[in-house]
Amino acid sequence: MSDNFTERDRRIDLQTREIAQEAKLDTDLGSMVPPRWRASTVIVVSMILLAFAVMIGAALF
Repeated sequence: MSDNFTERDRRIDLQTREIAQEAKLDTDLGSMVPPRWRASTVIVVSMILLAFAVMIGAALF
């Protein structure tokens, strides 16, 4: 379908892409890196560590 573009369409498309790049609006959601640590991750890790501490405490006392 891109074969149907005229030269004017191609220039407008190029201009739109350049404007989007300058405004940083061209980010692709697939290329965005999610945060390494989210609140839910911290809560889960904290609960696991707490469970280990309780098991060790129960085994020692």
